[in-house]
Amino acid sequence: MKKNYVLSLLGILFMTGQGWGQDCTFFYPIDKGTVVELQNFDAKGKPAGSTRQEIVDKQVTDGEVSLKISNTFFDKKGKEVMTSDLSMECRNGVFTFDMDQYLNQEMLAGLKDMDFTIEGKNLEFPSTMNVGEQLKDGKIELVVKDMPLMNMTTTIYNRKVEAIEDVTTKAGTFKCYKISYDILTDAMIDIKSSAIEWIARDVGPVRTETYNKNGKLMGYTELVSLEK
Repeated sequence: MKKNYVLSLLGILFMTGQGWGQDCTFFYPIDKGTVVELQNFDAKGKPAGSTRQEIVDKQVTDGEVSLKISNTFFDKKGKEVMTSDLSMECRNGVFTFDMDQYLNQEMLAGLKDMDFTIEGKNLEFPSTMNVGEQLKDGKIELVVKDMPLMNMTTTIYNRKVEAIEDVTTKAGTFKCYKISYDILTDAMIDIKSSAIEWIARDVGPVRTETYNKNGKLMGYTELVSLEK
């Protein structure tokens, strides 16, 4: 995965599936025009922003499916902050998606009109996941031209399927894979954190909780609307 941007804006996401060729399970809705809305909350449950995601294109080639998603980010007052594009695909029984969401969005919004490059190793979700299974790591690197102090690398590791649970939000009740993982952000200083995500087939991320290095909840994100 390699992307070159002259920034004006950039991006997020999470997911679940439907069978396509070679037993491929998509961990996100697959119909063009589908709109997903996620709400961010702080540790005390107060609104901290939101994201609107729309599938704007779908391509099917030899049983492989790829999606293009447009993301719009809003602050806690509902003001649009920035937009970005993401891609997802299902190939050879494995679903993958961009790691852009793990970059610091506030920092990206502050890099307006600067040249930068994003490279990384996308996260993978096999069509069949079992409780106790270890999943592959993911990594993304931001390199800002002529400003090395702004460079940043984020690694997602120790990914494990913890359980299969029902999760209820404003959007409904969904059967989810509960996946835990650690996060290492290498910028001017190293920052360690962790997260737990509940994702459902054909739906995407239903709830994500983020914790600091001491295990204290920093905030969470929930699915609040899914319109197909």
